[in-house]
Amino acid sequence: MTAGFRIALAKQAKQMKRVLFWVVPGLFLLLVYRQGLLSWFQQDDFAWMGLLREVREGDSPWRVLFHPSQHGTWRPLGERAYFLFFPWVFGYEAWPMRVVAFLTQWGSLALAQAMMLRLTGSWGAALLAPVLWVANSKLIIPMISNGAYVHVLSGFFLLLALWFLMQGRWAAMWAAFLAGFGAMEMNVVFPALATLYCLLVEREKPRRVVWLWPVSAAYYVLHMALAPKMAGGSYAMHFGAGMAGTFVRYLRWAFLPDNLAAFTGLPRWVGTASGIVFPLLLLGFVGAQVYRKQYLGLLFLGWFVILLAPVLPLSGHVTDYYLTAPLAALSMLGALAASRHPRAAVPFVTLYLMLMVPCAYRGTEWWRSRSLVAERLARRVFAAHEANPNAVIILEGVTSEQFWAALAHYPFVEQRKTYVYLAPGTDAHIEAHPESGVRMQEFFLTPEEMERLRGEGRLLVLNAL
Repeated sequence: MTAGFRIALAKQAKQMKRVLFWVVPGLFLLLVYRQGLLSWFQQDDFAWMGLLREVREGDSPWRVLFHPSQHGTWRPLGERAYFLFFPWVFGYEAWPMRVVAFLTQWGSLALAQAMMLRLTGSWGAALLAPVLWVANSKLIIPMISNGAYVHVLSGFFLLLALWFLMQGRWAAMWAAFLAGFGAMEMNVVFPALATLYCLLVEREKPRRVVWLWPVSAAYYVLHMALAPKMAGGSYAMHFGAGMAGTFVRYLRWAFLPDNLAAFTGLPRWVGTASGIVFPLLLLGFVGAQVYRKQYLGLLFLGWFVILLAPVLPLSGHVTDYYLTAPLAALSMLGALAASRHPRAAVPFVTLYLMLMVPCAYRGTEWWRSRSLVAERLARRVFAAHEANPNAVIILEGVTSEQFWAALAHYPFVEQRKTYVYLAPGTDAHIEAHPESGVRMQEFFLTPEEMERLRGEGRLLVLNAL
């Protein structure tokens, strides 16, 4: 073997390692959440699918695209454009939306890698960070639900803006920052993320990011004026000492595998211990780093706190998909700790993956199966409605799973009125969820209404099974 041939092989091996470095996190994402690519619509998706119907029934496309939601949110890119464009082109086919969600998250993983490589100089830490992020079972909902795409897109814009900041590409940073407001209101925290980075890493840049603050402040004022938050209910905002308790809950929850006992057979205390031990280890690591005047761990922890800050007042709506973007920062912190103490980290990283990955995989599988229940029912009803467009459909034999996966979210609406109702007595077989706010009486016709429709020949009884 000649020296030139050996050099060529070495170059090829190096190139292959680089390719694998960038490809592995995305492949891991597909491995863990591939069932999410095959998921159909369910739950809140049906409410958003109604946007295109509103336009087709005469509503202004601009009003539908830019009007705030009843929950006080304004997300023209992450929700409205997403649910207007794809159903318009593909109808009730979910796979194109799922592909876009996976590609967006893959982009976020690559950005996390690039940032870690720049900040730590460690290829191992840069590879581990996205792997830890993917493994976390709190990504289940964003990886199976089209309605949760907003959290994936928002995280992508925030990471993209941070990456451009690190590179000193100011125009690109501003473009990503401004685009992020169309994804989700959480984008308002970017000035805090950027300022903390400048204070702890590149102290010559703070004056370049100070002008981000007035933009976020203006957005916040306009948002509260044009899309004010709900004064009551689960989306009401509560400012005060209780926010600290909500933060602790999210921090513990970030390391609590979903349905651990059901999916792995392990006792519940294992998950509870995981939600205590891992946060304490990382907090201890950050404390030790700060004591040595090393502040990279503090940066990642600070980013986690900042990214969670907008949802901390929502103490009545603590939910896993709010952790989608914050988990990027927490995963970076975990990868940093592992790179600084590799031998000590091996058992903890192994345990984390062994607990999280089975739950993420099985959880995605469960949600996909549930979406197929909704699909079978919906396509059956759509076919019946197409064949009998003037009929009012009465569904018999509806299961609790069918109701909560589809019917409770009004998928069968025309001219702002549902054309599908439940057969009398069906509610006895449906599990009650009073916290959902769903009013069961809305899904039943009175005996008089049923008799009138029967007399008009417009009553169609359909078996849901």
